[in-house]
Amino acid sequence: PYDALRNERCRANVLHTLPSRAMLADGLAQYLALKRWSKWLLVVGRRDEDKLLADALKRAAKRFGAKIVAEKPWTYGPDARRTAQSEVPVFTQDVDYDVLVVADEIGEFGEYLMYRTWAPKLVAGTQGLVPTSWHRTHEQWGAAQLQSRFLRTFKRQMNPTDYHVWAAVRAVGEAATRTRSVASRDIAAYIRSDDFGLPGFKGQALTFRKWNGQLRQPILLVTPNALVSVSPQKGYLHQVSHLDTLGYDAPESKCRMR
Repeated sequence: PYDALRNERCRANVLHTLPSRAMLADGLAQYLALKRWSKWLLVVGRRDEDKLLADALKRAAKRFGAKIVAEKPWTYGPDARRTAQSEVPVFTQDVDYDVLVVADEIGEFGEYLMYRTWAPKLVAGTQGLVPTSWHRTHEQWGAAQLQSRFLRTFKRQMNPTDYHVWAAVRAVGEAATRTRSVASRDIAAYIRSDDFGLPGFKGQALTFRKWNGQLRQPILLVTPNALVSVSPQKGYLHQVSHLDTLGYDAPESKCRMR
């Protein structure tokens, strides 16, 4: 999900089926803006990846009109189970916010913030209301068929990594079928062309951005057992594709293909 791989460290021979952190953050921020939950308490984990996600969330907040009223690092260590009941209320009581936004990618502490805050507040980010590319509760636009086929074949639920791999393989297969060629140059050229569209079970054909190789795709907003919404949200318009309201648009991109 590294944003740098879609910007200054991009490569002409790489395509990304994973959404970037910026896309995930923008998808979440659009929904929070729609609900007018505009005051965020941002809690950031100790790992470098958490800090990168926090940067994406701060960028999203600025883009969609949210205000980060406080940013707090989680300094209580990875074992929050024993101490969360006493620490989390104190940790959150001195801030006036609408939603607690968490950057804790490996789940060291985020789960223990819910239902323990000083005031009854929402939790979103890596825990609570989570932006993701795929989830077992997604059944719209024919996704139930893909879910059931995967479950029948592999005896488990399809997860985001499975979806990313499936999308990559399906893109190559689609291009090979359309071009009637197995030459890598022909396949790559077709995938990047305006004629390509991946039927990705997300309500519309998915395409790759020419400026950084990122797959345009809607972002699911989920809880552990429910699909809450799908971004882009209504009202967020774009002159090319409303999917380009998620992540780095062409004018913002630092990618120089090489």
